[in-house]
Amino acid sequence: MFKKKTNIITEKSRIDEVLTRGVDTIYPNDKWLRRELESGRRLRLYLGWDPTTTDIHIGHTVQLWKMREFQRLGHEVILLMGTFTATLGDPTGKAESRKPLTIEETKRNAKGFEEKTRAIFDYPENPITIKYNHEWLEQMNFADVVKLASNFTVQQMMERDMFQDRIKDGAPIGLHEFMYPLMQGYDSVSMDVDLEVGGTDQTFNMLVGRTLMKKTKGKEKGVLTRPLIADASGRKIGKSEGNAINIDSLPEDLYGKIMTLPDEVIWMTFEMTTDLSVEKLAEVKNELESDPRAAKGRLAWEIVRIYNDSTAADAAQESFVNVFKNKEAPKDMPKHKLVLGTSIVDVLVETKVCSSKSEARRAIEQGGVKMNDEKVTDIKTNAALGVLQKGKRHFIKLV
Repeated sequence: MFKKKTNIITEKSRIDEVLTRGVDTIYPNDKWLRRELESGRRLRLYLGWDPTTTDIHIGHTVQLWKMREFQRLGHEVILLMGTFTATLGDPTGKAESRKPLTIEETKRNAKGFEEKTRAIFDYPENPITIKYNHEWLEQMNFADVVKLASNFTVQQMMERDMFQDRIKDGAPIGLHEFMYPLMQGYDSVSMDVDLEVGGTDQTFNMLVGRTLMKKTKGKEKGVLTRPLIADASGRKIGKSEGNAINIDSLPEDLYGKIMTLPDEVIWMTFEMTTDLSVEKLAEVKNELESDPRAAKGRLAWEIVRIYNDSTAADAAQESFVNVFKNKEAPKDMPKHKLVLGTSIVDVLVETKVCSSKSEARRAIEQGGVKMNDEKVTDIKTNAALGVLQKGKRHFIKLV
């Protein structure tokens, strides 16, 4: 049985969108990639994802949405689970090395990825492929690693910004950390790709793969980078900054968290994490100038719709309006069976409203916790039957 040939779209406006929508840099240049896309040849491209956690937040999806554009044009899209590279740990953007995981842990973390991203890649005409890099990296012996490393010098590896920063700060650099970009580069060679997509924080690693492709296969491999969503001060929206917005959050929580984003990131988030058309995005730009809060509400609605549906988005919006504008408690709040004598601090942790007791104590000390509409001032206060509230968005019915 012959596999149906995928139709490659070469429409100029669609290619223009791929080359410009939320794009930082294209290597070797955008003319090269435009020529490849206009040729009608089916490109093989990939995005690497290190499954260090089961969480997927809005910042993670930036790269996924660019891959979706290529998928819609008919190209072969590979999502590569770094089940082996995550066992080493990439120091990218961090002042110190990352804690490595076992392969068993990375495999377990990778399992939920396809399910959580189905809303983005739901396109049966050209399904994506998911691969796992332990399948080839685990097979390499020491001689293979030495041969791979011989393609680069220590000076080349030391060009990495974060290594330079560590030297200035007198912080250590593990020799094993040089191996990470080599392994990521070898992923490109092993899959024989034409293009790699990633964040600007992965530029060095992706260019290592570009060099390896030239040296081992004599082949041009393109690299497309997208900026990271960050506010005016340069603070990223993500887990490392403590402001991650997970896409599988409850609709009301997802909507509320989007509404807390700084105004200056709203346009980027619209452009890089939604499926709004170019025409609709132009409308958003006008709305941002005249009524940024309304534009933010539209963004929150769109993101809830994408990962749930329109009904859930409508309900989340209504709940937000009631809580924030009308100052009403939500009609459907989660319930928690209270054991009398339990402190409010413990209840906040048990219900996962706070991730730790220290966070719960801080929330009380800062005046952000109410019990039955009365502000809690003592961290030793016990919870009572009724409504426990933290901040403006978190309500728990204690029964």
